[in-house]
Amino acid sequence: MKSNKEAGGLMPRNKRPSISQTLFGPVIAVLNKTFSLLIPRDWSRRTLKRILNDEEHRDDLLKLFIESELTKMNTTGVTAALVAGVISGSFSWYNIDDTTWVTKSVWYSGLVLAIASVASSAIHTAAFLRMRCSHDVLDRFKVALGKKQKGQGPWQPHILAPYVLGGPTLHLKLAVLMFLVGLFYELWRAAVAADLLWGSDDLKIAVIVTIVGGFVMMTYIFSITTLVHHSMQTDG
Repeated sequence: MKSNKEAGGLMPRNKRPSISQTLFGPVIAVLNKTFSLLIPRDWSRRTLKRILNDEEHRDDLLKLFIESELTKMNTTGVTAALVAGVISGSFSWYNIDDTTWVTKSVWYSGLVLAIASVASSAIHTAAFLRMRCSHDVLDRFKVALGKKQKGQGPWQPHILAPYVLGGPTLHLKLAVLMFLVGLFYELWRAAVAADLLWGSDDLKIAVIVTIVGGFVMMTYIFSITTLVHHSMQTDG
């Protein structure tokens, strides 16, 4: 039996992982897995590649894709507007002047993200409506989301295409996260200021709200793991 070296089993030079890939590859993989679990992409690159290259079903796939994007953008825009209203309403609370700069800065950041979600949803909706009404809709779609390697071979979706399509929903989820971070920070700040005494109403409120928040987080992760994440894995 020939050795790996004799049989040409050694990895070619251009196939060997770089030092950066060796050192940071596992870290990037873990971060990407965590990111996709908590904030999953709306479309996988394999799905986009199929839409770009499926000659037989491309019209049906493209029509379904655009309709689903329009529906998603409408829902995201309305939800983001409601979240922006909730965050804005928090600044009218009776004790808002007693909150720290940390809470206010986090809530303002969430408000900016919610407004960005509304604006980006409107932009995406307008873009897809123009694309749907054009006679060369497929060509416009390919140029917007994909490219060919040196003008040859199948169309490949841009690396950031899934994240560009998911930008409005990403802004929305981060806005909700920012509001919750500021809320829990303010609750526990008040509890700590009361010396964490169980007789204090601030501590009781913080504990009860934290328990409810933990339950909500568990159900959120469970729903993503069993529905969204597995659908993305099946889809590619």
